Amino acid sequence: MKNILFTAIVFFGTFSLDFVKRAQKILIASGTVTIFLIWLDHFFPNQTLDLVFFLSFFFFNLFIVVFMVRHIAKSKKVDATIIVNSINGYLLIGILGSALLAMAEILQKSLYHLDTGAINFAGGTARGFHDFLYFSFVTLTTLGYGDVTPVSAFAKSATIIIAVTGQLYLTILIAILVGKFLSRTETD
Repeated sequence: MKNILFTAIVFFGTFSLDFVKRAQKILIASGTVTIFLIWLDHFFPNQTLDLVFFLSFFFFNLFIVVFMVRHIAKSKKVDATIIVNSINGYLLIGILGSALLAMAEILQKSLYHLDTGAINFAGGTARGFHDFLYFSFVTLTTLGYGDVTPVSAFAKSATIIIAVTGQLYLTILIAILVGKFLSRTETD
């Protein structure tokens, strides 16, 4: 099921927006590589391939977020498309965070040969990608339930990146959107 979800995210991410031709080519190329790695890892699972897949998935989604933010910043007015792009960008940052945490888990296992897990849940260690997704969004939204804690240096660093990125995204994006909205109402 996870592989179908990743494939859908990559496929729809590639074709969801009307990107400029150069951006579209970058997304198609990186999306194709990412989908290939998703299914290669499904049929031939190993930690190195898993790490390469998450790295590819991370950069693919990073490209989309950057292109979305550029599109939002260049837009002349605030409309429904810009609002939807803003929401999608925020959700993709949460997915980026979960990929970062998954990479931290893989790095901890492969570099340090530790099976303790990069993050600890109240009931034990992470059991799957959904746990990383949960922790990423709890951190991104600054809920901080306390049922999950980063343990490794990689996971702690990823947690800081997720929290700071989420706050910066919201403050900068709201400033951009409010500025565009106010400049439009002043000229009307």
